[in-house]
Amino acid sequence: MVEWSITTDCKSVAFGLRRFESSPAHISINFKKMTEKEFFVKTARDEGPRFERVFKALPENLEDLRHHPKNKNAMELVSTMAYESAMLPGFITTGMIDFSKGEKIEEKTVAGLADIFKENLNNAADLVEKMSEEKWSEAGKMMSGEKVEWEAVKSEMVWGLLLDLIHHRGQLSTYIRPHGGKVPSIYGPSGDMNG
Repeated sequence: MVEWSITTDCKSVAFGLRRFESSPAHISINFKKMTEKEFFVKTARDEGPRFERVFKALPENLEDLRHHPKNKNAMELVSTMAYESAMLPGFITTGMIDFSKGEKIEEKTVAGLADIFKENLNNAADLVEKMSEEKWSEAGKMMSGEKVEWEAVKSEMVWGLLLDLIHHRGQLSTYIRPHGGKVPSIYGPSGDMNG
């Protein structure tokens, strides 16, 4: 454990978005050093509620929400996120994904797809938390039929898949405001949260 101590004779000390007003301050912050695997689990668990807020903020008629003819409509994007999340637990267990063999998700509602997504993200975090560092460091492979799309250490690929889902969440959030919704807080207040 690393301990940081900050002492100041200023009347205020700022940490991130919080400001503490006081006379001379002594603040101790305790940090537990995490492994990369532990950091993944923490990040996946922290991201879950952010995904939920975006799913819940989506307006009606998602099939009609398309920014450009080349873009997926909002419902297709939610379906893609559920489909990709469904591959995470299997990949974490086996180290292999084959996009040509992915199971089609039949669910057609945002709430149902969001539930599938949440369950898979939680399962992924649980599996990583329970696996050994050795398993986390094994080789991984992403296939599309016979074609190898990506080979790397499993941990790198799991991070890549999580970051891809976060990227899709960002895409999805752009459908909210132009179609009458309010963008929720993701990493802090949005412009819609203050009025």
